[in-house]
Amino acid sequence: MQWLDWAVVALYIGALVLITVKARRTRLLEDFTVGSRDIPRAIVFATLAATYIGPAYTLGIAGNAAQHGYVWYLISVMVPLQTILMGKFVAPKLRGFSNCHSVGHVMGEIYGPTARLFTGALSFLFMSFVVGLIARGFGEVVHAFTDIPADTVIIFGTLPVILYAAWGGVKTIILTDAIQFTALAATVPLIIFFSGYAWDFSALAASLPAERLSWRGEYSDIELAGLIITFFFGEMLLPPYVVRALSARDAEHAGSGFVSAGLFGIPWMFVVVSVGVIGGVALPGLSGDTVFLKTMELYLPPGILGLALAGIFGIIMSSQDSCLHSASVAFSIDIYQHFRPKASTQTLLNYSQWIVVVIGVVAIIFALRVPNLVEALTLVYTLWAPTIVPPLIVGLLWRAAPQVCGVAGILGGVIGTGVWEWGLGNPYGVPSLVFGMAMNLAAYGAAALWARGRQGATR
Repeated sequence: MQWLDWAVVALYIGALVLITVKARRTRLLEDFTVGSRDIPRAIVFATLAATYIGPAYTLGIAGNAAQHGYVWYLISVMVPLQTILMGKFVAPKLRGFSNCHSVGHVMGEIYGPTARLFTGALSFLFMSFVVGLIARGFGEVVHAFTDIPADTVIIFGTLPVILYAAWGGVKTIILTDAIQFTALAATVPLIIFFSGYAWDFSALAASLPAERLSWRGEYSDIELAGLIITFFFGEMLLPPYVVRALSARDAEHAGSGFVSAGLFGIPWMFVVVSVGVIGGVALPGLSGDTVFLKTMELYLPPGILGLALAGIFGIIMSSQDSCLHSASVAFSIDIYQHFRPKASTQTLLNYSQWIVVVIGVVAIIFALRVPNLVEALTLVYTLWAPTIVPPLIVGLLWRAAPQVCGVAGILGGVIGTGVWEWGLGNPYGVPSLVFGMAMNLAAYGAAALWARGRQGATR
């Protein structure tokens, strides 16, 4: 990297700090949690896209594509496809919960306080662990790319995120997300342009083994099906995504914002996979998250490279700020308010803001000192879709669902996933996510039949 690139990165980070300083401090709970429910569809689109095309769906996808080829487009495109479906059928219904501030709050409206507490606790744990994981991953990647000590990156990369997430709430987060999304979307396709392969794909194809051009790759049918299912359901309706729907101006803006973000993701995933494939050819032997960064450094000219690197920093910060915000809201709205139902909105706001600082500091300590954070994240990540997603979607589409179904589905998903993943070791290659969701729905259905039978017996 040249001085011009570092100058661009410095200007970009300075602009984010200026936005934070100039932003009006959040003084109302509604502003902090859901941005006064006045976010237009264009900003919903930008912030949602910036959130879900985080480091895993840029650096991680490119690294896998370098090793396995274009089969990873078939796998990764499941994320934008499910986003489109959520925009068509689910996001508008979420926006209908005009008094709710979180996914746990919505679950509580449908299934009662116990389901709200369970969902809030899982949201809090999951989002808190993600913040720490992203901080550590950020430090390692930047260290490999620039030789800046990873610990320095972890500390000074996370502190600004803590500042603006606590100071301005979701409106500041959404604004910075939109800026970060713009920088990334404008520069990443240029990697393919400057590589020359955009005009000579046959040269790229001639350099690749046949498996890397196949839609199946080297995976077995069961392995490929498992990856497709995992990517389709794995991040469905995570707390930051639900907040985007709740923050939209109305149901139409929520739905169209989700659909637009999903439509953007279809070509975006192809671009990212292509960058990974090109990196695998141009830099043989390179693997992991550094493939994307080294390919970017190889082809982009000075100045544009700096803007692209700033965009990479931006998507990492976008993921961190969204997770920090969601964890704080889950704690104050779904956990603290469960035990203190008469707490004032000002008290809830104060707890939300201070818990951002606490989570951020603890995440930095974890990122610096705890070696098994990935295992902890995997535990919670594995439990999200099989526990929360089925009852949430069914409850939104079937508003007459008995309240007992929510807790039954969550417990069924937890037990099913735990037995299949850690008790049986994923037999037959079937992911625990699939079995856990099946058990969730089975428990949900059994609870519905029990409630209906009990209701009939009391008539």
